[in-house]
Amino acid sequence: MTQVAIYTRISLDSEGDALGVARQQQDCRDLAARDKLDVVAVFSDNDTGASTRSRKKSRPGYAEMLRRARAGEFSVIVAYSNSRLTRRPLELEELITLYEQHSVRFVTVVSGNDDLSTADGRMVARIKSSVDAAEAERTAERVARKHLESAREGRPVGGTRPFGWEVGGRVLDEQESALIRAAAIDIIAGIGSYSIAKRWNDAGVTTSTGRPWKGSVLSRMLRSPRLAGWRIHQGQVAIGRDGQPVRGQWEPVLDQATFDALVAALSPEDNRSRVPRKNARHYLLTGTLRCGVCGSIMYGNAAKYPTYKCSDDVHVVAASAAPVDELVTAVVLARLADIELDTPKQEFAGAARLADVEESIARLMASFTARELSAEVVFPAVAQLEEDRDQLRTQRKRLETAEAALDVSNVDQREWDLMGVDQRRAVIETLLAAVLVRPATRRGNQFDPDRIEFVWHDATEPDSAA
Repeated sequence: MTQVAIYTRISLDSEGDALGVARQQQDCRDLAARDKLDVVAVFSDNDTGASTRSRKKSRPGYAEMLRRARAGEFSVIVAYSNSRLTRRPLELEELITLYEQHSVRFVTVVSGNDDLSTADGRMVARIKSSVDAAEAERTAERVARKHLESAREGRPVGGTRPFGWEVGGRVLDEQESALIRAAAIDIIAGIGSYSIAKRWNDAGVTTSTGRPWKGSVLSRMLRSPRLAGWRIHQGQVAIGRDGQPVRGQWEPVLDQATFDALVAALSPEDNRSRVPRKNARHYLLTGTLRCGVCGSIMYGNAAKYPTYKCSDDVHVVAASAAPVDELVTAVVLARLADIELDTPKQEFAGAARLADVEESIARLMASFTARELSAEVVFPAVAQLEEDRDQLRTQRKRLETAEAALDVSNVDQREWDLMGVDQRRAVIETLLAAVLVRPATRRGNQFDPDRIEFVWHDATEPDSAA
C-alpha cells in the first residue's frame, strides 16, 4: 500500500479543543481508506494561519512534515483542502519542488487532486493558491477595518479579560482595581515592580489567565493607557475621526495625573534607581553611591561584612555598607528637617494654545469628512497642527510628572522607621543626585566619614560629610 501522511490545520480555535482539526483528520482518513492508502503519520497545526497575514508565521507541524517527506517516509500528503495546506503562493512552489525532487504529491478531500507532473496541472494549482491568498488578504482587510472601527468607537478589545476589570472589560473588578491603585501609589513612592509582584504572588493574586506575576509583566500592565481610560489600537492610543485620542467605553482605574506619574516612575530614562545588576537593589544606596575616582556605580557585595565596591577593576574603592547607610540616612533626615520643600503648584502655560490646536484639528477633520475641504488642503495643515499638539502635550506631561513627584516634606525619623528599603531609597534619590566615596587615606578598618561627599539635586557643588 502507498504510504501517506495526513496534514490538518485550522486558523482559529478560540475554545482550544482542537475539534476542527479532528474533523479534518477523520475526513482525510476516510479518503485514505477508500483509496487504500496506508496512513503512517499525522501532522497538525491547530489555531495557526497559513497566509502572509497570519499572526503566527511559523508552522512546526508543516515544517516537520516537509522534512520527513524529503527523507522518503511517505510519498503522498492528504489534506482536507488546498487552503489547509497553504494560502501562500511561495509555499505552493515549495510543494511543487517537493514533487519534482522527491515525487511527493498531495491530494485533498474537497479541492480535487492537481497533477503536478503537467504544466496545466501546475497552472490550476497556482490559480487555486492565488485565489486562496487573495481571500486571506481580503479577510485580513475586513478584520483590520473592523478593529479600527471598534477602536475609534472606544469599544473594549475582545479576548482575554484585562486585569482590573470583569469579563467584558467594561466593569471594574473591585479587588483587582484596588490592587492596581495600591501598586501605583507604591511605585510612585519608590517600591519596585518586582517587589509588588512577589507580594501579589505570596497573597495568591494571579494574572487574569491564572498565571503567577512577574515584575516585567506587572510593569507592562501598569504602563497600559487603558488604566487611565484610553483605547489602544496597534500599541498606541487610538485616534478618532476628529483627530482626538479615543476614550474607552469603560471606567478607568486611575486618574490621568496618577497614571502619568506612574509611567514616569516606571520609565528607565526617568528612574535613576535602575541599575544593570540583578538583585543589586537590595542595598539602600546602590544606584546613588558612586566611586569618587571614576564615577562608576558602587554595588553592595554580600559578604560577612557587607561592603559597597566600585565596579572598576583598575582601582579599589570600597566602604562598609552599614556605616555608609547610617551616615547618609542621618544627613538626609537632617536635610529634610532643615529645608522648606513646599513649592507653589505650577500651571501649564500652554493650556489655551493646546485647546486651540486640538479644536483646529477637529474642525479640519470634520470638514474633510463632510467633503467641504479636500485631502490636499486638510492633511498638510493637520500634520503641522499635530506636531504642535504633540510638543505641547509633551510639555504638559513633563510638568504633570514633576508635580506628581514623590512628596518627602513630611518624612521624619518616625516615618523613616516605618518605610521599606524601596521607599527609603526613593526619598534619598529625590534629594540626592549622587553620593561620592573617596579612596581611603587611613589604615585599618575604622570608617572615615570624611571620604563621603553629597551631591544634592538643588546644589551645584558637592558637600562633604564633614
